[in-house]
Amino acid sequence: MFLQRLAVLLGGFAAGAVVRRWQAQDTAASQRSLNRLSREWKAQVRAHDHRLNRLEARSDAHETKLKGMPSTAQIVSAMDELLAHAMSGLDGRLTAQARSIETLQTTVSQTDELLERVLESLDTLQDAPAKERG
Repeated sequence: MFLQRLAVLLGGFAAGAVVRRWQAQDTAASQRSLNRLSREWKAQVRAHDHRLNRLEARSDAHETKLKGMPSTAQIVSAMDELLAHAMSGLDGRLTAQARSIETLQTTVSQTDELLERVLESLDTLQDAPAKERG
């Protein structure tokens, strides 16, 4: 009986040693797995930080470009000024053409009157020698 108890006691010690060794190996494997996951997570964080920094830099560059662009109100104002200037120039040219047309009409009318008088004078001169002969 003593030997049986001793055998059970030794078996318990052996089982305890095996369990401790298994737990130590499991803990080491868990620790290695945890370390690997931690490294991967840190790499992901660095990659995301790098990407975020690039996006922020691009956003700042776009914001700087946007600040350099004129606003919609400024564009509308400039277009309004250009259109007003063009319309004023067009109005001036149309007025000058209207004056030219009036001058041409007056000149044509005067030329018609003068031509009519010349023709009447020629008719009178042609009729005058015929009356003197007759």
